[in-house]
Amino acid sequence: MLKKIINFIRVTLSSSLLIFFVFLNKIYASNIASSQLATGLDKLLKDLTSWAYKVIPTIGTVLVIYFFIRRGSADEMDIKKWDNRIKTCVISSVGAVLGAVIIDLAIGYFQ
Repeated sequence: MLKKIINFIRVTLSSSLLIFFVFLNKIYASNIASSQLATGLDKLLKDLTSWAYKVIPTIGTVLVIYFFIRRGSADEMDIKKWDNRIKTCVISSVGAVLGAVIIDLAIGYFQ
């Protein structure tokens, strides 16, 4: 019973805060968009995504090459571990680049 009451209070408070911030954003949207914080954050995210497009594939490629070299000198039991590391590295690199693309696209919609 106490858990239900606490859960109800938590949901009510979080919903109230969400509604408050949504309406607050609409009221002061022009001031927020032209503020130094918003323009600085926009420039920062653009710089980070352009940097990520160059650095992430480079680091991923270097790590995959290193993992293949280590895999070539490993015994039968370690080959499976190195194969898993190679797969993880490739998937993580692709995911990181896709994350940068999504952030870049989201920034483009707010201009």
